[in-house]
This record gives sequence, C-alpha cells and structure tokens, in this order.
Amino acid sequence: MKEVKKILDDPIKATLFGKFYERIVLKWFEQKKGFVSFKGKPRIYWQQVKPAKGDGDGIKKINKVLKEYKKENQYCTPDGFLQKSGKVYIWEAKNWPLWTQGMKPLDQISELLYSMPLILSAKADFRGVDYKVDGILFSWWVKPDGIDVLLKGINKIIAPRTFEMFYTAEVLVDCIANKYPWYSEIIKEEKEKIDEFGVTPID
Repeated sequence: MKEVKKILDDPIKATLFGKFYERIVLKWFEQKKGFVSFKGKPRIYWQQVKPAKGDGDGIKKINKVLKEYKKENQYCTPDGFLQKSGKVYIWEAKNWPLWTQGMKPLDQISELLYSMPLILSAKADFRGVDYKVDGILFSWWVKPDGIDVLLKGINKIIAPRTFEMFYTAEVLVDCIANKYPWYSEIIKEEKEKIDEFGVTPID
C-alpha cells in the first residue's frame, strides 16, 4: 500500500490515474472476480425507480434527491453493467483519493451514497432491453474506518438487492504486486496517450 499511497498522494499522478482507473477496476472484476461485462453502460430511468421505504435522515435524503431527479432528468448512465452466476449488477465507480471536501472519510462516503438514488434501482435498460437488477457494485478509493455499519444500513434499504463496495487502492496494490499482463497493457496504452502531452505518467 505504501507504493500506491506514494503514487496517489501526488496531485498530478492522482489526476491522471483518475482518468483511466475504471479500465483497471473493470478488468480486475472480470479477471479476478468472475464477472462478465455487458461491454457498455446501462440506463437507469428515474421514473422507474421507487423511493426507499422507512424513516431516518439517510432515507429522507435519498428520497428527496430521487424526487428532484425525477423532475430534472430522464435517466442516468452508471459506469458499468455486469453479470455473474445468472445475476445482473450495476457498477458505479468514484475515485477521489485527494479530495475529501474537508470531511472525514466515512462522512464523505456516507454523504455520497445517500445522495445517489441509483442504488435504489430495481431494473436497468441496456440497448432497449429491461433487466432485473440483483445488486449494486460500488468502487471507492480506500476503505474508511467504520464502513461496515454504513454498508449494513445500505443493504437493508435496498434489500433484496445487494450492495458491495470494492476499494481501488486494494485493486491497484494487487495489480502492482502481481504485474498482470492485462494491467501492464492498460498502463502501456494510457502511457502512450499521456506522453502525447509531454507529461510523465505513473510508472
């Protein structure tokens, strides 16, 4: 993790990494976790998303955001659409290693998740076909202390669908340590793009 922290504590490298980390995480899902990508992004139509049931500040907040989205937007496009063992998952990725917005890590991720109604989605459209959503996969930079209680609450809200978090820093540690050929190829391709601008990328 020390080598990864050195990479992502550099503002320029963190910004560059943020441009292509989704490719790495998605490939890691496929190669290490057995997911199969639909090779495209789904659409979540807000009018089809039902409010969360229950009480509490988090539920009130996410329902309020959903209500606003229904008025202002037709749909959103999550970062990925995957399947595994006959189940279908929406994937959303956020990677803000240096930008905490002045908040504690756990407060930051809690604020984000309860402002993200796509986690309430029960169905998704992919190229004109409706799919039942079995779960949400969410990528975040690093695991904050106390996250288990938050995840338990999110899973309770969206049940019977599931919510699972994956941590980009852990994925990167794994890739650097094992030097997977597909990881090296992604880095090579991105390095060539970045070199066009005369910027030294992540080694």
